Amino acid sequence: MVMGILDIYGFEIFQKNSFEQFCINFCNEKLQQLFIQLTLKSEQEEYLREGITWENIEYFNNKIICDLIEEKYKGIISLMDEECLRPGEPTDMSFLEKLNVNLKNHPHYISHKKADIQTQKIMGRDEFRLVHYAGDVTYNVRGFLEKNNDLLFRDLREIMSHTTNSITKSVFDVKDLTSKKRPETAITQFKNSLNNLVEILMGKEPSYIRCIKPNDFKMASK
Repeated sequence: MVMGILDIYGFEIFQKNSFEQFCINFCNEKLQQLFIQLTLKSEQEEYLREGITWENIEYFNNKIICDLIEEKYKGIISLMDEECLRPGEPTDMSFLEKLNVNLKNHPHYISHKKADIQTQKIMGRDEFRLVHYAGDVTYNVRGFLEKNNDLLFRDLREIMSHTTNSITKSVFDVKDLTSKKRPETAITQFKNSLNNLVEILMGKEPSYIRCIKPNDFKMASK
């Protein structure tokens, strides 16, 4: 019998949220979707098949948010990569404009123009808001494209591929150096790693420990 422990950073909502929080919260959305699939949805479907009487548990299926972020050609990740790769001089603001045009009708995407008057007062024109399963998060796009294009130089990857450390060597595969394909962006690498993790977890029988933060001060009597 083998038991593994997966410790994942929690959902993040800061006063200023950037590319890093976008990645972390995307990860949490995917793990929430896994929890829904393996626990809530599949268990109730099994009860139904076996004719077991139970009180139906209503839940919000966050697949719509996962698709908003990662759907091929249409999601935020695809639009970000498209903006990073296009000719000319793409900027964070041109990326934001692309999001606003393509996602303006999505119920979980809010642009400054789409927001109500009260939200517009606290939301910058260089920001967008996602309605996550755990709450609304406003992201500032400044630095998104630069961080997404933050790739290692080829000679550095080549040096690392010759390491004697087996773990490091597995990360810097020498086969990647001979490929003529453009290196994957940071967010695409993150998405692929996350999907591989989810695929592994789908074949397991997970148990969950959820930590609750009682207040923003992390103190008693607040």
